[in-house]
Amino acid sequence: MKILVIVLLIAVFAGSVIGGNIDYLTNRSVNYFRNFARNVATEGADLVSYNPAGLVFLEEGFHISFGNEFFLKDYTIDAVPFWDTTTVETYQSTEPTLFYPDFYAVFRTGDWAVFGAFTVPAGGGSLDYKDGIYVMPLIETGFQQAINMNPYYFALMNEGSIKATSRYLAGTVGASFAASDICSFSLACRYTSALKIYDGQADFTIFFPDTTGTPVPVGTSSRVLDVEKEAAGFNGIISVNAVPVEDLNVALKYETRTNLEFETSVTENGWGAGFLPDSSFAVDGYKQRRDLPAIISGGVSYRFSPEFLLSTTFNYYMVEDADEGENDGLNDEYENGLDIGIGIDYQFSPKLLGGLAYLRSDLGGSEDTYSDFEYNLDCHCIGGGLRYAVTECMAVTLAGGHNIYDEGQGSGIYEDCTYNKSIWYFGLGAEISFK
Repeated sequence: MKILVIVLLIAVFAGSVIGGNIDYLTNRSVNYFRNFARNVATEGADLVSYNPAGLVFLEEGFHISFGNEFFLKDYTIDAVPFWDTTTVETYQSTEPTLFYPDFYAVFRTGDWAVFGAFTVPAGGGSLDYKDGIYVMPLIETGFQQAINMNPYYFALMNEGSIKATSRYLAGTVGASFAASDICSFSLACRYTSALKIYDGQADFTIFFPDTTGTPVPVGTSSRVLDVEKEAAGFNGIISVNAVPVEDLNVALKYETRTNLEFETSVTENGWGAGFLPDSSFAVDGYKQRRDLPAIISGGVSYRFSPEFLLSTTFNYYMVEDADEGENDGLNDEYENGLDIGIGIDYQFSPKLLGGLAYLRSDLGGSEDTYSDFEYNLDCHCIGGGLRYAVTECMAVTLAGGHNIYDEGQGSGIYEDCTYNKSIWYFGLGAEISFK
């Protein structure tokens, strides 16, 4: 039997990696950093996000879980500028995310569990390029050529900066039911509110060739960008958990697409309509879709001993189905994506539980989707942590990890841009039970 289980676990883990998630984030509790394979877990109130059908395995009573995550981020764009092909300019954002909270509440009685949660399903931070980004002088160059009706004008950026902030907040409510000792299921609904903020400024020198063909400065310009986008939407969640034999657990969850239509509020856009990559920046009141994709997720776990639990996990993101057309804020070149990983739990003592996990995340992007405004790079994720039972009713978790990203190369106007990321993260959380 154990040999069969090992084969099943390896089969789930070794499936072909074909893509990845866009916008959507799975790190919704500190326990997730301890072990990425939460999709098949059966302990902890944070199962509301990962395996809500498994909530029927909690002890009877009221359970709450809360925590905060911290991210140290390093995003870089190395670009060969069009005005000097012998150099490489580096544009960097090291803005950390220090507040990324989660809160869960579950009441379990008999065959039922009812639950609610507050989480951050996407976004949750800022990027701050204090020296601007590569594409800003290109945008100004196109603007100057258009207003002067002459293709020989070009602009160099003297100084500039741009900051982008993304905040998605969500509330979830639902219930789980144990249909038998073998099978349980859950239904839930989530409401998501999203806000995106873009603040930028830049000063340029404008050049035009003289009679000898030598570019000379002919003027200066300054641009300011101050834009917000807001959207809200609902989605549904269906979850099933099965225990076909003792110590073997199988979980499956489906989340419907979250329809999000962002309405744009423009305080100032110095470039006007038609010069930014996304026309929604230019028109106040413009509405544009950018949905969170539908997701199929799940996993398989097997407890080899009272101390040792091995789990596998996957998330399949239907990004292509979220594509609503040419002007939906989502690059048509994105493909569906997949996270796939493996994790272990080890009970060192009655009070101390350790975890270690690996996850491969392929986000469905390519050179055709990478730009200064969005470069979703595939990555290897390594995480781990400890959960300590302070009392019979309270436990604390400390966990963290590191994402190792693949390097990305752009195409088109971004063909001379190389994109890199590095993220370290950690979190502190607590769980309290009232039995």
